[in-house]
Amino acid sequence: MAQASDRRETTKQEAAWRLRPQGDSARCRACGRPYPELELDETSWCRSCAADLDRKTRWVPHLIAAGIVIPFAVWIVLGGQFAVLPRYAWLMPLAAAYYLGFRIGREVVKGYGRWRRARVVGPVGSEGSE
Repeated sequence: MAQASDRRETTKQEAAWRLRPQGDSARCRACGRPYPELELDETSWCRSCAADLDRKTRWVPHLIAAGIVIPFAVWIVLGGQFAVLPRYAWLMPLAAAYYLGFRIGREVVKGYGRWRRARVVGPVGSEGSE
């Protein structure tokens, strides 16, 4: 129940963020520095913060994907699963597991980075009266 309330509040904040006058300066949601609105991406991050996050976290999704695929491959080999499908047919489920693990890893990394930076900067609507 608390999550539904939190989600509605977030939606109201996002709506207020989208409805503010265009052309104003806005703060980057990651670093908190003011930028012209047109310089921020769709997640309200400046280019330098987005590039910094991408550079620092490029390898982590691959590790998370490998952490999912390796136990799956061990289970296939040691569990005698080759009797279920031919050996070459297991490549597709392994590739799908790697792809999904990579996507999950990328979202986890992005969410963690935003959470960590939001603790320092604060929520979008907390600029106070200026």
